[in-house]
Amino acid sequence: MLTQGLELTLIGMSGVFLFLLLLIASMYAQAAIFKYLGVSDESGKTDAADNGDLIAAAIAVKLKNG
Repeated sequence: MLTQGLELTLIGMSGVFLFLLLLIASMYAQAAIFKYLGVSDESGKTDAADNGDLIAAAIAVKLKNG
């Protein structure tokens, strides 16, 4: 019975490990595709006034909701 439990644990953890490797490989593939297509996650906005607008909106929401 102990042997069956260890065998089941080994099979289950192997499946989890292989799935995590698949996720890592897919992230690297996606990064390569995005790099090839020139897709970036940067917004391009670096204006200080934008931060002020966000802060004002957060304060307004906080005051409205209490």
